[in-house]
Amino acid sequence: MPESLSFDIAYQYPDSRSGISIPVVLSYGGLSYKSIGKVDTGAAYCLFSNEIATELGIPVEQGLHEVFDTPGGPIEAFGHEVTLETFSLAITSFVYFAPYPGLRRNLLGRIGWLRKLRMGLVDYDSMIYFNTY
Repeated sequence: MPESLSFDIAYQYPDSRSGISIPVVLSYGGLSYKSIGKVDTGAAYCLFSNEIATELGIPVEQGLHEVFDTPGGPIEAFGHEVTLETFSLAITSFVYFAPYPGLRRNLLGRIGWLRKLRMGLVDYDSMIYFNTY
């Protein structure tokens, strides 16, 4: 028999060709930044723009260096520990930041975000559900 799931948070996201967008708050060193993240179950890690890192005072290139292989080609990034908050769920997470401005999307990937949550998705209704894991 399947496990029964219940969720504390339900959110109706905008129906868009560009994917599932949800509000996210990143915090680091006492500063916070509100943004939008794309739910990306195919992304191994969370990746955010350089502009967010700059606003939070994160020394991007002092982080853990990684090169991600993406359909659009390789993307260089640097990892840092931050607090990620989606709705009322705040988690300490290791995420990556682009070293250059202009990253078009902030990605909420499996490691650092999705693995710390229970998520339900009913795309037909544009509904996403969350609980901490």
